[in-house]
Amino acid sequence: MPRLIYFLTVFILMTGCKTTLQSNWKNFNAYYNTFYNAKKSYDAGLKKNLGQARDYNPLQPIRIHPKPVNAGAQDFDKAIEKAADVLRKYDDTKWVDDALELIGKSYYFKQEYFSANQKFKELFATTQNPEFEQQAIVWQARVLLDMELFNEGTSFITEQLTLFEEQWEQANIAEIKVLLAQHYVQQGSWELARMQLSEALPHLSKKEYKERGYFLLGQVYERLEDISAAYDAYDKVQDHYVEYRLQYLAKRKKAEVARDLDRHDVAFSIFSEMVRDDKNIEYKAELDFELAQTEQRRGNFARAENIYKNLLRNQLNRPSPEIAARTYYGLADIYRFEYDNFSMAAAYYDSAAQKNVSADKLPEGFAASELAESFGEYSRLKSEIALKDSLLWLGQLSPEKFDSVVVELRAQKAAELERLKRQSESQQNTVVNVDQESEEADAISLRNGFLNSDNPVLQQNAKMQFLAYWGDRPLADNWRVSSMIRVSRSDSDDENGGDGDFLPSEEDSDLLMVELDLSGIPFTKNAQDSVRKYIAAHQYQLGNLFFLSLDIPDSAAYYFKKAVENPSQQNVNVVSLYSLSELYSIEENDLESRKYADELINKYPASDYARRVSEKFDIELRVMDESASIDPMQVYNLIMAQDSISASEKAEKLKSFSKNYSDHKTAPKAQYDAIRLYMEVGKQDSLYEEKVDSWIKENEKWEEQQETFQVQKDTAQAMLQDTTLTEAERAELTAMADSSLIHPDFTLIFPYTGEKWDSARSAIDVYLETFQNTKYSKSVSKLQEELKLSGEKISGMDKAEEPELEADTISGYTSCNELEAELEVRGGMDQFIASLNLPEQSASSEVTYGFLVNQRGIIDEYTLITELIPAEITDEFEAAFESALSFEPVLHEGQAIAVQCELAFPLEN
Repeated sequence: MPRLIYFLTVFILMTGCKTTLQSNWKNFNAYYNTFYNAKKSYDAGLKKNLGQARDYNPLQPIRIHPKPVNAGAQDFDKAIEKAADVLRKYDDTKWVDDALELIGKSYYFKQEYFSANQKFKELFATTQNPEFEQQAIVWQARVLLDMELFNEGTSFITEQLTLFEEQWEQANIAEIKVLLAQHYVQQGSWELARMQLSEALPHLSKKEYKERGYFLLGQVYERLEDISAAYDAYDKVQDHYVEYRLQYLAKRKKAEVARDLDRHDVAFSIFSEMVRDDKNIEYKAELDFELAQTEQRRGNFARAENIYKNLLRNQLNRPSPEIAARTYYGLADIYRFEYDNFSMAAAYYDSAAQKNVSADKLPEGFAASELAESFGEYSRLKSEIALKDSLLWLGQLSPEKFDSVVVELRAQKAAELERLKRQSESQQNTVVNVDQESEEADAISLRNGFLNSDNPVLQQNAKMQFLAYWGDRPLADNWRVSSMIRVSRSDSDDENGGDGDFLPSEEDSDLLMVELDLSGIPFTKNAQDSVRKYIAAHQYQLGNLFFLSLDIPDSAAYYFKKAVENPSQQNVNVVSLYSLSELYSIEENDLESRKYADELINKYPASDYARRVSEKFDIELRVMDESASIDPMQVYNLIMAQDSISASEKAEKLKSFSKNYSDHKTAPKAQYDAIRLYMEVGKQDSLYEEKVDSWIKENEKWEEQQETFQVQKDTAQAMLQDTTLTEAERAELTAMADSSLIHPDFTLIFPYTGEKWDSARSAIDVYLETFQNTKYSKSVSKLQEELKLSGEKISGMDKAEEPELEADTISGYTSCNELEAELEVRGGMDQFIASLNLPEQSASSEVTYGFLVNQRGIIDEYTLITELIPAEITDEFEAAFESALSFEPVLHEGQAIAVQCELAFPLEN
């Protein structure tokens, strides 16, 4: 009976709890048979992913939620597979939500963001658990952040906060808000990011999130220029210690912002303490850099320079490329701003630019390449001015004083040569012993090739011994002798059989004669005037460099004034006065700006620049006399349009025009046209083609003779090594080896002879003397070399390469073709054409002009390119160019530059 009652009781209990037991049993199976393994695989993958070393760039906003890396993919695949089994086999258990979330997270850490986002959306739609709903939203926000969908991310999070904020757990709402802040950071919305971070950071549940969060908050405050708040934010990072690298960076940033607050002693104290910390040995280079920066900021420039240089020389703790680049940049700033040594600044900026460093690892405004180029150009211009100024000074000395200076220079050069000689002798007397034991060991080996030539150890040792003995000497003859100095024996030495160049010994020192190259000294008044104009032109270029590239207006004004005060070409005076007026106008100094505008108008009323400033200041241009009213452009166009005269006559007219209007912008073009016409006439000579053919053939024949003769000499030299030769045979071979060919006289077949070729050469000389550094200077110089009367072969020229003037980009202007850019008419092409009074019909559909345009979009010069355009059309266009046309500035790498471009204008309204 009791057993029956027991079984009945068990039966009743089992019957009543059947549903609960089945549910618990399914949950048990789902967890231990499937989800447990999925979670185990996910945890293994997560550990690998988060365990990867991560670096932080303190110059860029860091991530509070670290971005996934390529690690743990196989574990995440297993987790996805096992969790999917839960959904397939146990879809009515309580682990469905966990499985969906696990699959989404696994996809996320595999960086398959689209699949992850789909799973989190599915979780949000199917779960009944508020915690899973909130986590689904958090993870969707993380996915959008990594997909860089920042606008969509901010909209999504804002919407979810509006709908569910009151229902959220405090830790979840804090996390979603810091995710919203990170979206704002990526959009540059610093104030919105600050609001979200300040509100959410104290309530975050994870310590590592707080550590990174306060660091990010400090970076946001820096962007908002609230340096004091940034200091406090960085200071709070130490309260949430998880990762030493971040703690180190936070402390470093705290010192940096202290420096920005002019609390230099605090900054120096923090950096010094960090240097002494053994945990920071690997960071010593960058901490030394920060110490140098601190010294520089508080005015200890010599101390800062010393730290910078020691940092670069340190072989034990070599700086990273970015620290080396910033170190060179710091040195450049010291030499630029404190020492006013722009040449050294250029060298250091160039060293900084040579470091291959990603831009995101360098501070904003790190412009080493641009500054190196600008200051390098400054150094070049200053050197050329200094050289010309020295030559000008020498040319103006009295004969007695000049001789005294030359004697002194020779003595200085002789002393320098003597010093080099003693240095060489000292090196020769030095015993060098490099790795002797290794050398002896290798010497007894017979497996290193002939004379051990294949032994890399001995090769390196030999190289080191050579350097120790000779120093870093160039591999060239006469390596101690400067290119401008030649040392020769005295006349008495030559009479006794001296053979030329030598390095004197001490007993020969009284015979030392140092010859200086004096060819560049201007002794005549015309030559001196030319040098003065050259200096003035370079002073204007320096002013332009300081004005447009370096943004140093005081120095720009100084050099513009020097260019105006010194004798110079008219165009240099004009642009210098205009630049001074513009410079003072930008500085809102209307009195000085108007002063130079008045001077420009009074001295050069016919210039385009005078017309511009007269319109700007509403100054009336003075009435010009009848002769001055002649438009040089019209005269030039009239000459070019005369088809009834011969080419020689037209060339003569163009030469006269270029001489009479030498200060006009068309003068170089006219002289260039004259050269071209003389050459065309010279080519019409009936014997020209025959002379060119003969010239080429004779030069080819001469080359063949030289090659054959050299082979014979080399053969004779080789045969002289034979010890069995008789005296007669040896004498004959020696004579052959020492013989030389006499260069034939090609003067009679030189093709560029005759009256017109002489006229072309004369016109070339005038061009190069009168129009230096203009559009065609480079090609005219090449032509001068090709046409000079000489018996030498014209280098590299054959019949297909007759001398032509090449279209050359003018110095200081960049070609639009090179930039792949086009000029854009300010106000639009249609509006400009509509303002013209053009004829209703024209034989041409468009007219093309070439322009030189400065950085501000203002026309410096223009040239008609299209031929056979009626004067009534060109006059209308060119009048509009002078009064109404300007262009949008052409930008290259973020800066406006001067350009040389062509532009076609349609001939219809």
